[in-house]
Amino acid sequence: MLENFLDNIKAFVEGFKNQSTSAIELQLHEMENSFALVCFGSLMGMPSPPNYLGMALLPYIEQEIKVMIFKSERLDDRLAEFFDLSDI
Repeated sequence: MLENFLDNIKAFVEGFKNQSTSAIELQLHEMENSFALVCFGSLMGMPSPPNYLGMALLPYIEQEIKVMIFKSERLDDRLAEFFDLSDI
C-alpha cells in the first residue's frame, strides 16, 4: 500500500517536471522571438537599436538569423504560381 502511494507520488512529480519544462521551453521560444523582433524590428517599420548594440548582440542571435533565412527561402505563393502557369 505504501509502495503504491510512493509510486503515485513519483508519477505526479515526474508529470509536474515535464509540464514545467515544456512551459519554460515555450517561454524561451517567445523570448527569442521578442529578442529577434527588437534586433530586426526595422524590417517591420519598428525603431531599431543603435548599430553598435546590434553588432554586439549579433553572436547571440545567430540561430534566429539562420531560422529567418531558412523560412524566407521557403516562402512562396503556390496559388499565385498556379494561376500564373494557367494564364488565368
